[in-house]
Amino acid sequence: MPRAHPLALACLLVLAPNLRADRVVTEDGRVLEVLKAREKDGGYLFEFEHGTIFLPTKAGVKAVEVEGDMSDYVPENDDERKKLEQGYVRYRGKWISKVGYLNKKRKEHERSKAQADEMAVYSRWLYRLKTETKHFFIETNTSPELLEYYAELFEAYYKLMDKRVGIKPTPTMRRTKMTVNIYKNRPEFTKMTRKSPGVAGFFHPGEQTLNFFHDYVDPTTSDWVALHECTHLLTYLIDQQFRPQIWINEAVADYFGSATIERDRRGKLVITPGKLQIDRVLTVQQALQKGEAVRLGDLFELERRKFHSFEYAHAWSFVYFLNNYKDGKYAKGFAKFFRDLYTTAKGVPYETIPSYGLSGVGKVVKPEDIKALLLKRIGERDVQKLERQWHDFIAEIPVDAPEARLKRGLRAVAQWKFGAALPDLEAAIEGGVEDARAYWARARAITFKGHIVHFDEDGEELPDETPETEGGKELSSEERQEQALADIRRAIELDPLNARYRRDLSFYLVADPDLAKSFIENETTKESIEHGEAKEQAGLAMELDPKIASYRTWYESFK
Repeated sequence: MPRAHPLALACLLVLAPNLRADRVVTEDGRVLEVLKAREKDGGYLFEFEHGTIFLPTKAGVKAVEVEGDMSDYVPENDDERKKLEQGYVRYRGKWISKVGYLNKKRKEHERSKAQADEMAVYSRWLYRLKTETKHFFIETNTSPELLEYYAELFEAYYKLMDKRVGIKPTPTMRRTKMTVNIYKNRPEFTKMTRKSPGVAGFFHPGEQTLNFFHDYVDPTTSDWVALHECTHLLTYLIDQQFRPQIWINEAVADYFGSATIERDRRGKLVITPGKLQIDRVLTVQQALQKGEAVRLGDLFELERRKFHSFEYAHAWSFVYFLNNYKDGKYAKGFAKFFRDLYTTAKGVPYETIPSYGLSGVGKVVKPEDIKALLLKRIGERDVQKLERQWHDFIAEIPVDAPEARLKRGLRAVAQWKFGAALPDLEAAIEGGVEDARAYWARARAITFKGHIVHFDEDGEELPDETPETEGGKELSSEERQEQALADIRRAIELDPLNARYRRDLSFYLVADPDLAKSFIENETTKESIEHGEAKEQAGLAMELDPKIASYRTWYESFK
């Protein structure tokens, strides 16, 4: 075999700085590039530039591709032994010469740098990516892949809802395409839209825009927010003057937004609305057991200012009941009711109201007329009988209580309602849930409980909705710091390759004033924290998910 000239090898090494040696493919499809990956004690030891990660088992790892540095590689057979002796290295599952390997890595480095340079531009909202579909303008500073995905998702949803409801905009609106703004993270979304930190997305009819951020850690949440808000957008397209009552507007958006998203054999997205939400079921079941469930007559009369998470769960559960009771007994009638209401079909009485800044005047249907229309369309005139059917139907849904409380706690954390989240997260963990998300979420709830204030559209402060009987114990600054760090470390134990958890651990060590003060006084100095574990964890987070620009920004803040 021809040998490479030492000068040539040296030049290639200079041209390909920070070469990765091995790749790790996880079962959830992530591809991680590491300096070295080796089996150890029945698991794996991964060496990164900023530290090492040990996995005690091989669970979650689909494949490990050892390549490049073969100094301690143990050949599996005689053929591999011969290739090692001849100076070959393993690369992408194949054995190639050292020169060939370094050439490939140099080219990969050049491509990666070009992609990073491009990303550095479009990750700024001013230079965001844009595309135009049949019905939407989609804009985002996430990635070209996500731009393509969301463009496909929104068009598939438009087609689905048009088939179910019939979206027939006015001639003017038929020529108008709604703009969808997708931000790369929550902080940027909150800053750019000036919304409360607990808001994950919204549709603005006046500006004709749909706005939300992409959650890289839990993209299914982003799907739910996207479809939920798109439901509001599409019902606005049906009739721009119609102002729906809060319970039906949010319940329908949540019912259709809670969807299963899959690809068929042809690779097209298939959206199936109406997925069961066990956390909302649990809320209604607990209310029924305490005799505090929302009565159907009261649901019809609910005002916006009194509509919070508790009422939200009941409204969704009623719509879920109407679509699933006795193999769809009321489903067709509800669909007809929905179409007639939102199009203010012939015979549906309505009143005109001020437009609140929109063109023309608004139209509203009185609560009693909405109730009458629903009962007529589903063929049931006895409200008390319908209420019993609804409550009994929800009460009989089997629910895994710890899992439901975890989901409800995670939802509350996503909405930054940390006081409300804590009792559910604690109950889930005490109930035996061994889910990394539970410990990650409890760390956030403990850290930020009482520090976040929410306001409604009129500027009024909203309650955190902490259950009075399950308020959770108050912790001192030192206890909060100790518990938060213990929880986030436990989350990392359960999911060692999660970049967000490591970023949060880094944050808890230095960013929160109480936590940092406690940590500094009891264990070390601020300087050593900033250049010790906190920086190491920030670096690992950046390496585990290099596509998230905020992780790199956080790491670079340590310099």
